[in-house]
Amino acid sequence: NAEIVIGNRDWLACAACSAGPAFEGGGITHGIRAVEGAISDFSLNPETLEPMNITEGGKAPIGICGSGLLIIVATLFEHGVLNQSGKFNPLDHPRIREGRSGQEYVLAWQDECAADHDIVINEVDIENFIRAKGAIFAGITTVLQQVGLQVSDLERIILAGGFGSYIDLDSAMSVGLLPEVDPDKILYLGNGSLAGSWMCELSNHIRRDVVEAVRKMTGFELSEVPGFKDQYMASMFLPHTDLGLFPGIAQRVRENKKE
Repeated sequence: NAEIVIGNRDWLACAACSAGPAFEGGGITHGIRAVEGAISDFSLNPETLEPMNITEGGKAPIGICGSGLLIIVATLFEHGVLNQSGKFNPLDHPRIREGRSGQEYVLAWQDECAADHDIVINEVDIENFIRAKGAIFAGITTVLQQVGLQVSDLERIILAGGFGSYIDLDSAMSVGLLPEVDPDKILYLGNGSLAGSWMCELSNHIRRDVVEAVRKMTGFELSEVPGFKDQYMASMFLPHTDLGLFPGIAQRVRENKKE
């Protein structure tokens, strides 16, 4: 699950959305955790569409971890390899081919890998990723609507948890996982639950603060909130059906197409 909290010193609105395991490599054909050999960063030559994979530990590729998946999808989309629906555009390129799960892009050939197969990302993988990112974005926008706020009203966004510790902000906005905001508004907290538990053990004052924060919370069951399903369906595109929510990303995609 992805937990979402929006509020201030006086009140807190909370919700949880089912993001699935895609951000941990689950549900992805060659998805793995962030172990040595996992593709964790990625770039693309805009002229040849040839990839450059960066792996954990600098080892030969064995799969794709969550951070790599995010950057791969964002990069393929921004360079016109993927369309807004997450499908491959009809490009004549040796790395784009028909596979067992539909169209796929070859990230690394077998002779480049520490695996007995090519490492690919396919349209089913991308669909699973879009479902996950769409659930999170729809959760954010739905809770904001419930409290009468807009993304522009947010003064700070705090990212916590394992995935939130190493997420690439530019890619997260490009695909519509996070709203398009000034990156200076975003703070990485790391493992907040562990740090919070440790602080509570050491301080009675902190424990009282936690109890007080819980009293300020109002929970929303997203599946019962009118409009959540519509928000979710609108988020099932890259980055969203409403490109007006992502003007910078839309402009960048248009410029890449001209090139």
